[in-house]
Amino acid sequence: MSVASKAADIRAANIRAIYLPPAALTDRRIADLIHHAGQLPVNGVVMHVKDPFGRLRWKSASPLASANGSERQTRHLVNTVERLKASDIWTIAKLDLFADHGLVTANPAMGLIHKETLESWRDKNGLNWANPYDERVWAYYITLATELAGLGFDEVQFDYVRFPSDGELSMISYPLRQPGLNRAACIGRFLEKAYAALKPTGVTVSADIFGLTAWKTDDFGVGQILEAMAPHLDVICPMLYPSHFPRGFLGKKTPGDYPREIMARSMANMLRRTNKIVRPWIQGFWYKPEQISAQIDGIEAEAASTWTVWSPAGRYGLTYDALAARGGIEIEAPVFYPTLTDMRDDKDRVTAGRHTVVNYTNFRKGYSVLSLETSRKDYRSPYTTPTAMLSTLDEGIMDHILRERGIDFGRMTGPGTKAAHLARLFCADLDLDPRRLRPAPYLIDWENGCRFSADMGQARKSHYKAVVAAAMAGDEGTYISLLETPERNLWLDLQ
Repeated sequence: MSVASKAADIRAANIRAIYLPPAALTDRRIADLIHHAGQLPVNGVVMHVKDPFGRLRWKSASPLASANGSERQTRHLVNTVERLKASDIWTIAKLDLFADHGLVTANPAMGLIHKETLESWRDKNGLNWANPYDERVWAYYITLATELAGLGFDEVQFDYVRFPSDGELSMISYPLRQPGLNRAACIGRFLEKAYAALKPTGVTVSADIFGLTAWKTDDFGVGQILEAMAPHLDVICPMLYPSHFPRGFLGKKTPGDYPREIMARSMANMLRRTNKIVRPWIQGFWYKPEQISAQIDGIEAEAASTWTVWSPAGRYGLTYDALAARGGIEIEAPVFYPTLTDMRDDKDRVTAGRHTVVNYTNFRKGYSVLSLETSRKDYRSPYTTPTAMLSTLDEGIMDHILRERGIDFGRMTGPGTKAAHLARLFCADLDLDPRRLRPAPYLIDWENGCRFSADMGQARKSHYKAVVAAAMAGDEGTYISLLETPERNLWLDLQ
């Protein structure tokens, strides 16, 4: 084993992560994670980059992916990975495998077959499943995992690396099933091939497994046997959610009431059966902070120091409270951007397109003038819609307007959503069809009623024309260099 591989194994054995669903892979959520990781013992994140519908969060080169809902671009995901790694946060790509509705919809021959209808078999949620015996499916997943390693992820984590567990299981026909190859051997053989392909990239390889795998030595129908999977993984991630264990488990009427014991005893079983890193999933939903903390106590009782907290919605306030209480830490709330109060003494701000000023904001006098900009043959303007135009407002101003207008939003609401709310107000206030809008100056007086108006008064209109003239007088670099000059500030103050 190389020095780099040893270092990665040591790091992987000490990762304490949270999970972010696809909808939570936003700039705001990432900033929140980085903020809390700077205060609490959190140093990893599982990012859900392929879901059971087959949708990808990056642009894959695989022809199967392009027909299956692959993202149009990759840069956002790469930027997110780079941003997290710059903050020393371990990045894990969660890749859902054989539950793959999109792949089978586009390629029915790669799916399971219903014995009676001879159509694609679906589980109780209506999802198609790819055929675990089909090596074309294996090749597709290995291609995706290799791409994720190339995008800079520290770890690739397989989920749904199993056979179906619900629905009309007796009605499933498995094409290409090889005689003598049982389910556990099939899953083991896939992982063996994937591991051989991925390890040269330097990425850590992990897989999610059912919590009952810690207690059973047969595959209980899904093909997951610890001893068949562990040789082809660096990290094993059992889903040891206490409330998910069946009634009567370990003699407990309600196992979920015993989070520490369930976690400790399950971990003890796992660690007796493998020498690989075991990073359990902690139940971060339904539970109070003390129950979340009790699960960590159970993990640490078995001399383990790595875990991941699962919240399906990606909300971790209670988890952070639990971690803060364990460390005697008082959490400071993150500050994502200046409030309007913070900006009251700021100099006037201008967002200029190629042909006009899209946003002129006068902080001291409490108003903004906004305008769309049309595209031309030589220039595709990014400011052709009300939402794009309004997204140029400082977020503290957006908050002020939305509160004044009675629009609810949360701490994690991003500026794009806020701009969309403002666009609806803009069109309603002006009684305009957004499809018929043309460039023209509109006033939002956020000191007086926070309503949009086409009537800004002659003084403000003349002033805005002067701003446009100054902005368009030179190239962008020259214009930006004028922002801090006394001469420009002088005429901007003339009203």
